[in-house]
Amino acid sequence: FNFFFIEPVMTFTVNDTEYIVTFGIMFLTAMISSSLTQKVKNNAKQSARKAYRTEILLETSQKLQKQEDPSGIIANTSEQLGKLLERNIYFFMGNPEYNKEPYIYIVRSREDNSLKKEELAVAEWTFKNNKHAGFSTTTLPGAKCMYLAVRNGEKVFAVVGIDMEGKVIPAFESDIMSAILNECALALEKAELVVEQKEAEIKLQQEQLRANLLRSISHDLRTPLTSILGNAGMLIGNEDKISSDQRQKMYGDIYDDSMWLINLVENLLSVTRIENGTMSLNFQAELVSDIIAEALRHANRKSLEHNIIVEEIDEMLVAKMDAKLMMQVMINLVDNAIQYTEPGSEIKITTKKRKQDIVIEVADNGKGITEEQKEKLFDMFYTVNNTVADGRRG
Repeated sequence: FNFFFIEPVMTFTVNDTEYIVTFGIMFLTAMISSSLTQKVKNNAKQSARKAYRTEILLETSQKLQKQEDPSGIIANTSEQLGKLLERNIYFFMGNPEYNKEPYIYIVRSREDNSLKKEELAVAEWTFKNNKHAGFSTTTLPGAKCMYLAVRNGEKVFAVVGIDMEGKVIPAFESDIMSAILNECALALEKAELVVEQKEAEIKLQQEQLRANLLRSISHDLRTPLTSILGNAGMLIGNEDKISSDQRQKMYGDIYDDSMWLINLVENLLSVTRIENGTMSLNFQAELVSDIIAEALRHANRKSLEHNIIVEEIDEMLVAKMDAKLMMQVMINLVDNAIQYTEPGSEIKITTKKRKQDIVIEVADNGKGITEEQKEKLFDMFYTVNNTVADGRRG
């Protein structure tokens, strides 16, 4: 203003002392305006940072609500803490004493991002005592990281280590961090409850299986045992009075009932092993035709009353299988066809190759089942009239 508009122009000389007051007022105005502008600018920056950090908290809450797996919860929490604090995060799931390899979220990469034994000891102390420890705390402040317990009440789910880099976390970030850890604890508790619920459901299913098993086999066991007991009693008490043909028939009935009981026990043992997850498979290359022939030799003697046809579309088929279990499957299917079709019906076993697989089909020309009943085909102990035991050996 002085240079361009005050006489003499183009100089900084002031001839009139009144202008000194003007210059003072203008300088004061400029200082105030500059100060206010700087304050507004700083407030805008702080508001933007607060909005960003609040957004991180909201984003964390949304992400954790979608997670059911603990590994996903750990990864999301570590990422959000890293974005908030701009520091490396070390996340120990459970007790660090046993889980010494934490999940690490790297913000600033170094030559060695691992934790020393001294740091692990601080993490273990945090888990056992359910208190924060490490840098900027009153407990073991010599550590390079601050360790926080991820907890819900008295229960500690995990420990989070934050590489402090020699700097204290500001109060606002500290509040956001605490809120994120609370969200993490709730998510881990929810995941734990989901696992417990699934385990309870599995136990309930196992109990239902046992109950259905007992109801299903009560009739199946009683009938052949009664037959064996009755025939054996007749033979013991009246052998001389029974004709040779009748004795042979009784012997055959005893044999059939005994074989059926053996097959039933084998099936029950297999079901139990499958349900308990202890089924072990012994895979060996076997000739498919030999497995089918052996299964037919052990099938129900009433198979003679049916027309059983074996059709090999592709001959000399060899496949890796557990021969004993596959033979058991074949016996079950053929016996089922025998039991649920009328005498004289046709039972057809077909073998063929389909790309890299071998297909074995067992078909009969019985009454069949409806489309609705097919949906329950693999339900345990289900029969077409929706009863557990339908009067026939199942």
